[in-house]
Amino acid sequence: MTNDNPPQNDEEFDYGCECGMTLLNEPTEENLNNVIDELDDDGVISTEIVYGLLATILMSLSSEDSEDH
Repeated sequence: MTNDNPPQNDEEFDYGCECGMTLLNEPTEENLNNVIDELDDDGVISTEIVYGLLATILMSLSSEDSEDH
């Protein structure tokens, strides 16, 4: 049996969160290119980095919704 869910790399997740915050606070082409630079040879971003980006964006959206009410 194979392990389809490898252990999460917290360092990459934290990096994804950091990239997400940078993109949300300063959505520049340079900052986006920094994320794109993380692509591996197959053109794939690490799953943990993607999770960090998504978590940061979702938390940002949630905090904006709560501020509006």
